[in-house]
Amino acid sequence: MVQSAWKLPIRLVPRRGQQIGMLIFSLVFGGFAVFWMAGAAGILDMDNMTINWPQSGDWGSYLFALFGLPFLAIGGGGAVVALMKMRRNSPHFHLQIHGEGLVIKSLFKLRRYDWSKLPAFETVRVERKTKNGTRVSYYTVASENTLAPPDAPRSASYSREVVRIMADEYGAKNGKDDADALTAWFNQLRDQARDGRLGPNEVVNVPEPFQATAISVTETPRGPLAGRSAPVIQAGARTQRPPTVDRG
Repeated sequence: MVQSAWKLPIRLVPRRGQQIGMLIFSLVFGGFAVFWMAGAAGILDMDNMTINWPQSGDWGSYLFALFGLPFLAIGGGGAVVALMKMRRNSPHFHLQIHGEGLVIKSLFKLRRYDWSKLPAFETVRVERKTKNGTRVSYYTVASENTLAPPDAPRSASYSREVVRIMADEYGAKNGKDDADALTAWFNQLRDQARDGRLGPNEVVNVPEPFQATAISVTETPRGPLAGRSAPVIQAGARTQRPPTVDRG
């Protein structure tokens, strides 16, 4: 039976199953880059199915194959990131929830946010046009109102994203359900913290989509809790935002 109640601090780690596809794609991409480089350098002779290593002094003719190195780096880097996300106790790529705030850890960045300073969360629906059609993604976002540019219409309101999280990376359902569940949970924790009802060792219920990716941690990251600024995003002029916001 999957545990539903956890004592803070709690860490949400990426779903392993979601990384398998990325790992396979990265390995295939990197393998194709190696294959192309070997063919471009003349090392791999597909006609005779032989391998011909360069002779001394002939390395200049193989420089063209080096153009494949960026593609090899992309494939290798994607495989490494996927493997790191699949490691359950990895120090990278996780969300950490504790009594004081929220911590978001990526490969090279550690961002901390204080519950008392975070604006309310909402579910944001983002559409992106791709060559294969329209791609829809859902995020859990905390935004705050900001001053509009001088030339902006009076009817428009502007907000600055403080936090944006792709909940589906940690959840077990579809993107919208995961984002809605994470949005509601974070708003609940935020309200409890602002009312002084969220202690450092509080036992909290983890939403069902994230119970399988929740793990217990023993230490709370130290240091000031602060968020990195995000780009300003225009939204419609509304006094109250709907549960899900569409943004192109």
